[in-house]
Amino acid sequence: MTKLEIALLGGLRLRHPDRGDVELASQKGGLLLALLAYVPGKKYRRETVQDLLWPGSDLPHAQGNLRFALHQIRKDLEEGERILLSDSHSVWLDPDRVSVDVARFEALAREGTLKALSEACELYLGDLMPNADASAEYEDWLLPERERLREIAQSAFWNLFSLRLWRGEVAEAKHCAKRYLGIDPYCERMHAALIRLHMNQGEHALAVGRYGQLRALLARDFQIRPGAEVEQLGRTVSQSGGRSAAEPFNAAWVLGRSDASFDGKPLVAVLPLRDLSEDQTLGSLPAALTEDVIGDLARFRRLAVLARHTSFALLQEPDIEGRLRQLGARYTVEGSVRRTGNRLSVTVRLVDNASLRHVWSERFQGDWQELPSFQEEAAKAIVASIPVQVEQAELERVRHREIHSLTAYEHCLRGREYERSTNYSSHAKALECFSRALEQDPNSAAAYCGLAVCHIATGGIAPREEEERREKAIGYARQAIELDPLDPQGHWLLGMFLQMRRDFGGARLHLDRAVLLSPGDVETLGYTGLEYAYAGDPSRGIEQAERSIKLNPFYPAVSVEQMGKACFIGRKYEEALFWLRQSPDRIRTNRGWLAAAAAYAGQTEEAAMHAQLMRETLYQHLGPEQLQAIGGPIAWLRIPARFQSPADLEHYEHGLEMAGLAST
Repeated sequence: MTKLEIALLGGLRLRHPDRGDVELASQKGGLLLALLAYVPGKKYRRETVQDLLWPGSDLPHAQGNLRFALHQIRKDLEEGERILLSDSHSVWLDPDRVSVDVARFEALAREGTLKALSEACELYLGDLMPNADASAEYEDWLLPERERLREIAQSAFWNLFSLRLWRGEVAEAKHCAKRYLGIDPYCERMHAALIRLHMNQGEHALAVGRYGQLRALLARDFQIRPGAEVEQLGRTVSQSGGRSAAEPFNAAWVLGRSDASFDGKPLVAVLPLRDLSEDQTLGSLPAALTEDVIGDLARFRRLAVLARHTSFALLQEPDIEGRLRQLGARYTVEGSVRRTGNRLSVTVRLVDNASLRHVWSERFQGDWQELPSFQEEAAKAIVASIPVQVEQAELERVRHREIHSLTAYEHCLRGREYERSTNYSSHAKALECFSRALEQDPNSAAAYCGLAVCHIATGGIAPREEEERREKAIGYARQAIELDPLDPQGHWLLGMFLQMRRDFGGARLHLDRAVLLSPGDVETLGYTGLEYAYAGDPSRGIEQAERSIKLNPFYPAVSVEQMGKACFIGRKYEEALFWLRQSPDRIRTNRGWLAAAAAYAGQTEEAAMHAQLMRETLYQHLGPEQLQAIGGPIAWLRIPARFQSPADLEHYEHGLEMAGLAST
């Protein structure tokens, strides 16, 4: 059955599938048809229609006007007697013979899918009957419905705008925003989103122009200024001075989400590993290994990882690199699996999507007969390496950026770099970085973790000062856990600080929690390993520290300290010396550990040398009088030595005595 197409949005338009556009002879006829078409099938009493269209006419004239209007409409429609129905009491349209844009628009807007919203927004060509020259009575019906549909349209355009952004379709999102502002040019939420979008894309002039346009519009029409959010964005744009560069796309930030899932964090896409075997006999192994890597990487709180479904769907994209940039993926993990006889080889690369530079690559080999264990170990090794390599690449990216242009995440990156430095003056710079991060994002768990480390690392002079710093660090660590209970760093930091307080039960709870949350994180493995050794389990400490180093060939100095101290506690003195010699002066206590290890290993000259350097460090740091007041070098070295077992503490102190540190 052919249907008459009736459009009411943006003005009345009629189209017959066979005869094309249809024109009505009278304006009143158009108003009558619009009223009846708004809800096809709804019966309107003749008296109601007459009061709306001819409110000033007496009853006989109003009745005659209605009859003539019905006749004229039927004539204009040619087959109108089958579309426009009436009886002695009512008039209505046959719902089976008409198709009305309003009903279709509302249904699509309610459906809410990308396809439905796109169609709904295409249908909305303007307000309901915008130029209707109608009576006040007719407008009493029309205006509330016009406003209701406008609100539905605003919601539909915003939702479509949001979906386009989440899909990385920036050009389509901008077009949608333009349509939205055609409906509501004063909407600060949309203007703010567009300013952020221009900032994200490095379009400084457009961001400034958008802010200025809104400010002028509000001043002209309402004599007011934009709200606090837009004004803050305006200040940010002005301060950038045209130096902004395009950033990896972040839909959540553009949309004004304060809980953006990867606010500043690098987004990593893991593409499905390819099967390069000649006979394609690997079956599901490449896909399974890819899923293992995605799942385990997602446990790292300082990365954002593209979801599995999206990663696998990318293989269907004609331009994968372009799609990755649209999605805001800063790095891509790609690679292959190959079987040659019984040998398996997995090759993995980490690519910087902006420069297409290979940041890191590695090959893992194993035996087909040991497939389950090989798959597990390969996944663990890949997952352990990627966060380390990404953080290093991110540091290179932001190292020379101006401070005012850094995000909270980037301030934390710089802070962590200063934190790892052997230069004590770097601790003050680290503290400044983490403080700036909290100014930008008061809910940054990473910044609170950084502050906790800074307060412990700077150290105090007297035991009382050490205690005050420790308690402050505990407070920061607890705050980090409260903000992000799934971040392992907050847990292992709190575990370490509680062991310093000699609360070994509370410490064990948080240490175990950290390992459970991120068993493949090299940082978690190393720090918790040393704490387990302090708690009386040096074998576990050595195993975890060794694994941390094995998984991160570019291990930092703290890793060798963890390994060396765990070996010393486990009475492996030669190994302890080997590792501790790699980092003798990063922290002040290291020379003490070296002196004790050398003494037990029978290296008396080396032990004496380390003991002398330890004593000189303490003289410089404390002064002879303060050192004597504390009780001497061994008393000072005892403060951070958090052994659970008295026997382990006695073993450590005896080594210090043998090295010659008993006296001041």
